[in-house]
Amino acid sequence: MQATAAVEQLKPYVAGPRLRDVCSDHGVADMAFLHANECPDGPFPEVVAAVAEALPRLNRYPDQDCSALRAILVDTLGVTPNQLMFGNGSCELLKLLAEAYVSPGEHVVFPSPSFVVYRHLGMQRQAVLKPVPLKEYGIDLQAMVAVVDAQTRMVVVCNPNNPTGSYVSTSALKLFVSGLPSTTLVVLDEAYVEYVTEPAHEDTTSWVVEFPNLVVLRTFSKIYGLAGLRVGYGVANADIVQAIDRLRQPYNVSALAQVAATEALRHPGQVAARRDHVARERERMATALERMGREYVPSQANFLFLNVEGLPMPGEEVPRLLLARGVMTRSGYFMDCPGWVRVSIGTVAENDRFLAALAALTD
Repeated sequence: MQATAAVEQLKPYVAGPRLRDVCSDHGVADMAFLHANECPDGPFPEVVAAVAEALPRLNRYPDQDCSALRAILVDTLGVTPNQLMFGNGSCELLKLLAEAYVSPGEHVVFPSPSFVVYRHLGMQRQAVLKPVPLKEYGIDLQAMVAVVDAQTRMVVVCNPNNPTGSYVSTSALKLFVSGLPSTTLVVLDEAYVEYVTEPAHEDTTSWVVEFPNLVVLRTFSKIYGLAGLRVGYGVANADIVQAIDRLRQPYNVSALAQVAATEALRHPGQVAARRDHVARERERMATALERMGREYVPSQANFLFLNVEGLPMPGEEVPRLLLARGVMTRSGYFMDCPGWVRVSIGTVAENDRFLAALAALTD
């Protein structure tokens, strides 16, 4: 049976293969998984304990309102309870926002390359896609403003941007948001914001009071190490939250995800330690890449985006050759950037393994 025309034109999201399969296929005992921007350390020990304690209650449905998680975020962010929405990862919230606010034929504006889901969701809604090329690998806010018109229903900015890691100052971002029509939904995707070390960075969640058309999305999949549980949240004006509540499925955030996310927020010191580790390793890896003569994009995220053209082999072959050396990276081919590779910041040992593997390809 044939699906709708809008569905038929979509391509499934391409995720990385399973660790077991990769090791078997390439004859290596283990693998440095540096392709998915995951946290290499896993959940905090206190989170593991809290999840284990909750296991006997899995016969009960989750809290529909994420009450405990909502309460701790109210205290942490200084927002009101009715400004918070929760999803099975922030991707679910992106999808629900598109369903709530974008009709067929309306325009969706986003930087390119950026998170591939933006394009995918626009196609699902049969919207007119308006990808705006990056400028020197950074998001070009002026160019994005220039393409916004009366038909533009949604504008999405990923900051720091994925896959480049480039960062837009919050002062520039606030000016950008203030210049957009109030009839356009503005979504700030801050999946990597906890890694930002820029001293002048401002918390954007307070902006939703000033800008009723703004949504700030965040996730527990990155620095909190909860990618396997899928939980994200959004901060927005109450009427946007109500629209999403009308659309979302019942019990859309699992009980274990709620327990884990709530406990994770109780340990800001461990979050800071992870941010510091990534910042140190990011700088160390960048210095090593410079010594190799490799171009890379300065990053404020937990990954680096580097140019692998000019090696003795075609750039698109590099991820496969790194894989054979026990290092899994993300090919830029999937992001319309052939000849580039995105590598996550892992443990010191994993990062050393990547640098050694890349150096071996250079020789």
